[in-house]
Amino acid sequence: MTINGLPLHPLVVHAAVVFAPLAGLLAIGYAVPRWRYHLRWPLLAVGVLAALFVWLAAATGDSLAHATSGEMATNPALAKAIHHHEDLAGKLQASTWVLAALALGAWWTHHRPGWWRTALLVLLPASGVAALVLVVLTGDAGARAVWIN
Repeated sequence: MTINGLPLHPLVVHAAVVFAPLAGLLAIGYAVPRWRYHLRWPLLAVGVLAALFVWLAAATGDSLAHATSGEMATNPALAKAIHHHEDLAGKLQASTWVLAALALGAWWTHHRPGWWRTALLVLLPASGVAALVLVVLTGDAGARAVWIN
């Protein structure tokens, strides 16, 4: 997939790099009792957008990998770097979908007491940390793959 001859992946990645960490930070912030009421809607919206943009980045990345498969066949270091990036991207994609689902659960149970709400208050910040770590690792692996000669 391209726009004016440029691969779409590097363009879409910028949205994922903004929304995934922001969703992670909002998920961590949701653990603060005073902030929950104010963060429930932004967390839900940003969490869903993060999951969508990470999915779109993965889809365009698959297209870019297919377009560069000939170059990967002749450069084993590049192939290894791209496979590492793809592996981390799959984990990032899963973590952002989990974060979005937990954000939906937190929004839904905001005024409902019970063990589900307590579980969400533990799992949501953990998923936020996972998304933050994975977006950094995935981005670093992708940047390193770009600069392999």
